[in-house]
Amino acid sequence: MSDLAELKSYQAAGPFHDGEREAQLRAGVAEFALESGARSIRDYMPDQHRAFFEMLPFMVFGGVDASGQPWATLRASTAGFVSTPDSRTLRIDGGALPGDPLAGCWVPGARIGGLGIQPHTRRRNRVNGVIESVDGGVVTLAVKQSFGNCAKYINGREPAFVGNTAAKVTVEHADTLSDDDRALIARADVYFIATANLDESAGVARGADVSHRGGAPGFVRIDSARTLTAPDFTGNSFFNTIGNLLRDPRAGLLFVDFARGDLLYLAVRADVIWSGPEVAEFPMAQRLVRFHLAEVRRVREALPLRWSAVEYAPQFAESMRAAASAPEKITAPAWRALRVAEVRDESPSIRSFHFEPVDGHPLAPFEAGQYLPLRVTVPGSAKPLTRTYTLSAAHDAARPQRYRISVKRDGAVSHWLHEHARTGALVDTLPPRGSFTLDAGSPRAIVLAAAGIGITPMLAMLDAARALEPKRRIYVFHGARGEHERPFAAALREVERADPNVSAYLFDSAARVDSPDGDRLAGRVNVDALRRFLPFDDYDFYLCGPESFMRDLYDGLRALNIADERIRFEAFGPSSLKRAPARTPVENEVTKGTPVTFARTGKTVHWQPQQGSLLDAAERSGADARSSCRSGMCGTCAARVLNGSVEYAEPPDFEVEPGYALICVGHPAAGGVTLDL
Repeated sequence: MSDLAELKSYQAAGPFHDGEREAQLRAGVAEFALESGARSIRDYMPDQHRAFFEMLPFMVFGGVDASGQPWATLRASTAGFVSTPDSRTLRIDGGALPGDPLAGCWVPGARIGGLGIQPHTRRRNRVNGVIESVDGGVVTLAVKQSFGNCAKYINGREPAFVGNTAAKVTVEHADTLSDDDRALIARADVYFIATANLDESAGVARGADVSHRGGAPGFVRIDSARTLTAPDFTGNSFFNTIGNLLRDPRAGLLFVDFARGDLLYLAVRADVIWSGPEVAEFPMAQRLVRFHLAEVRRVREALPLRWSAVEYAPQFAESMRAAASAPEKITAPAWRALRVAEVRDESPSIRSFHFEPVDGHPLAPFEAGQYLPLRVTVPGSAKPLTRTYTLSAAHDAARPQRYRISVKRDGAVSHWLHEHARTGALVDTLPPRGSFTLDAGSPRAIVLAAAGIGITPMLAMLDAARALEPKRRIYVFHGARGEHERPFAAALREVERADPNVSAYLFDSAARVDSPDGDRLAGRVNVDALRRFLPFDDYDFYLCGPESFMRDLYDGLRALNIADERIRFEAFGPSSLKRAPARTPVENEVTKGTPVTFARTGKTVHWQPQQGSLLDAAERSGADARSSCRSGMCGTCAARVLNGSVEYAEPPDFEVEPGYALICVGHPAAGGVTLDL
């Protein structure tokens, strides 16, 4: 039998219209759906459904407006506002919310789909019908279809009615998603979808429908400001939603902000993606639905309910646990949108940005001194620009609630952040990374020396050192061109006053003499300044700032016979600062580690993991190696591999051409490597 003949044969029976039957046939469940639907879809409500509806403080409804556009909406009040005088009548007494997109459409003859759902018990039942009468705020619905849905995919949270919302609210209209809208969708674990088939040919299945869709947080993918993609999981095989979409692609989506009570209504057109490699990108998906935005309406604080903490459905909880416990795979890192939670000016040219998650997942831990990669789209740029900014606070680095970066306005991306990254904005990020980190296990006193914006990693290291080793002595040296250019001076002084183990020395290169109270010191941070204030002791030195600043300090410290491994530094922007070659190793040290040969210099060193990257090894050996970002993002350090191979702890962002390696984040493979340096 041909597909067409089979479809025509199947259309002859069942409580479904031809769109639903077409979807069932395409999914291979035609016979099962017909048998199940004939048994479970009724034209009356069973007693257990009637009792269930009367327990609810809210119900979800779907209908169409005057133009035929479907909308999903909510009504909410005290339990009992929905009643069932008999098995074929549903009565809704009030509960209308301000900003309801179906306002004015609750009229006799209108087709309405209803969904009663109790998330904390994972129960839900459907009821579809026609409005029989409207008497003031009381809507009476004549039931045409009634059936139950299984508990799968419902994330548990218990609602409580807390009182009526304001009678008048502002409905925000747009044709694209705002940053707030994107943030809500990015963390959503549920949405509701309304569809309709009002064609007379639909017969007994003619009408509106509303359905629940649940998933792990972020299961709806934001493709752009006007496009979303959502998975369609295995369900009851009725295909009410997709069947309607095959006859009318318009739909209404509803996202609920459970924390604030906001309601986000979206009018969309939908495409069904039945198969292909994209489907495999969504766990458990059988097919996908892509939504193209036509209209956005947001009503703030419209829902008079408060909700308990979420308890994820078993299949989502299990997949989230499995993802969290799975061995880390060396795969390309995924960009993640974070929300700007706070913006603070630290000086006329430096601004701090605080980021928090929007998808319900915790932020990745980090080490003090590491940086956060960002990606932004700047007007006039052919593709998104990527930059890295050091995390400037680390008091909760092991389990961060927020990330903080402090950015000087200097360059295309920093200008964009200063101009556009307002509270609520979303910025794409990668997990923190970087090898310029605090050695928390060292017993030595710490010297943090910085100039200008180089203070940012030092602030994080100061946080970490005080938390991890509260008795460890810490000296902070910071140079700036005038007090108006100095960020965080007040914060450093506050730490110094509170902690007797911290001393801060703030230098002003524009001043000729020290201030009378010693709060501001004239001159620059250099070796003489360090010798002036540091008592005789054993130190670990951390340097960050412009290249000339670090070169002078590094060379000066090496001249004082400070061991090279006790001097760590981080450059902002391109740097040609080279480490001074260490002493010639004694014979029994030569064979330890993995051999790395620099062909142009003829030198071979034996690399060990604690020595850092291949770039660090090249600099120590005196090889002429270029670098800039030192994070695998720009490609400046790319070196030709003549023999052997290079490996990475995680794939770098820059796609290096075959035969080359990014030595700033690479290390030699077990057999060693020869580089054209």
